[in-house]
Amino acid sequence: MGRRSLRITRTTKDSTMRRLAVLAVFALPGILSCQRGVPLEEAVASISEAEFLRKIEIIAHDSMLGRANPSPGLDMTAAWVADEFRRYGLKPGGDGGTFIQKYAMRELAADYDGSSAQVVGGGTLEFGADLSFIRPAGGGEVTAEMLVLAGDLVLAQGFSADEVSGKHVLLVPGPAAVQAPRGRVRFPPGLMAAEPASVIFVDRSSDEEWAAAVERARGQTVTLGPWDEGSGFPMLNVREASVAPLLASHGVDLARLAPGREGGLTAHEVPGLEITLTTAVRDVGGFDLPNTVGILEGSDPVLKHEYILFSAHMDHVGVGRPNEAGDSIHNGADDNASGTIAVVELAEAYGMLRDRPKRSFIFLAVSGEERGLWGSRFFAENPSVPLEQVVAGMNADMISRNAPDSVVVIGKEHSDLGETMNRVNAAFPELRMTAADDIWPEQNFYRRSDHFNFARRGVPVLFFFTGIHEDYHRPSDTVERMDVDKASRIIRLMFHLGLEVANAPERPSWNPESYAEIVDMGGAGR
Repeated sequence: MGRRSLRITRTTKDSTMRRLAVLAVFALPGILSCQRGVPLEEAVASISEAEFLRKIEIIAHDSMLGRANPSPGLDMTAAWVADEFRRYGLKPGGDGGTFIQKYAMRELAADYDGSSAQVVGGGTLEFGADLSFIRPAGGGEVTAEMLVLAGDLVLAQGFSADEVSGKHVLLVPGPAAVQAPRGRVRFPPGLMAAEPASVIFVDRSSDEEWAAAVERARGQTVTLGPWDEGSGFPMLNVREASVAPLLASHGVDLARLAPGREGGLTAHEVPGLEITLTTAVRDVGGFDLPNTVGILEGSDPVLKHEYILFSAHMDHVGVGRPNEAGDSIHNGADDNASGTIAVVELAEAYGMLRDRPKRSFIFLAVSGEERGLWGSRFFAENPSVPLEQVVAGMNADMISRNAPDSVVVIGKEHSDLGETMNRVNAAFPELRMTAADDIWPEQNFYRRSDHFNFARRGVPVLFFFTGIHEDYHRPSDTVERMDVDKASRIIRLMFHLGLEVANAPERPSWNPESYAEIVDMGGAGR
């Protein structure tokens, strides 16, 4: 298959001198020395609008081409963050004594010709005609019984994992729902962690829509991480006209399946129906992605073995089609150069302090967030220090837009970090910053950024976020539209919070109900 050329355009002024100046700063990070041994006030003052803007303009520059996963721009960003950490005197927390932690991703394509679904006792469902891949997983063969879950997949409130574990789970949407073969799929809570043999969505599209979707799916690839090796399950679409007769022959009338109460799911056994599903895949390559990790050791001989984690994702979505202004580069200034520079600024400020905090800090810039929280998951499973020694996590994602004097701090209700946050917020009125509770609980942002990979493994976390805006995932998310003053005040608030937690006699503690919901039931370790 030939290589597709991509036209990259930008209409904003970008002089040769400005480009050379930015790249000179990038290439020579040692130009600016980092002063150490300063009092607290001077360290806080180092978190300035000017410094924030200078650093943002480096990693959200056109030359980074949107920091896609993978891309040279992402690698350059990771290297630049590593150079900053080195300049601040941090210890490397990456591979082989470096600041960079690499992880490998594999790319697989579904092999329709080599895949099959045989009904035990007779009958087949053919790939292409009856079945289509959403996600092939790693390939393999499994024979299992079928369980039907019928109802509204969006309103579903969960079910017993024991019901679906090891079974082919057929998801039947409610009568009013129409799901295109390549439409976004919604999973009932807990389905991924329940480890079914497969998940199969009943599809009601027309013959023409089905044929077009299968053609598209044949050319698609799936990306798997190290955590997918030898695990995972395939996700498929099946035509309603193909599966209904099969269910009917085992006493289940697909058209008469009733949803659960309040539109939720209800489970229906299919007596005697077993299917041997064989999914074949082709390896079509892979790539490595970087995380950047720096560690600042605490001053207390005992508490320095406990760590506070500051995290942000440095990746974005790369280059796309030109917009109406002819701009094709998604600079991701707010999303999430803002959070990345927050981590960098915090590392510098803490590193300057004359009186070091008692606990240690980990400063983490991850990749892969835009593709599925990849980098934070890999670090959580391969941390620089034992994860049980990480006592708190603070994640910054999109902190430079919307209301000028507030930041939403999501997760305050789950641990006493929330009380500490509120106390610190009240103690620094000069920051003119309100640390608000989650104002979008229905959007479930708590589970949608990198902090959640640490929360579900037992680390109390807070998520600093200022909300979605009209430039989200568009080329117009540029430096010029950021509220630099707001972002710098949020970072100073995070600094004071981190210092409070670092010097506290006790580590933060979970609320028992939240721990049971997020850690015990959240699939820790998966």
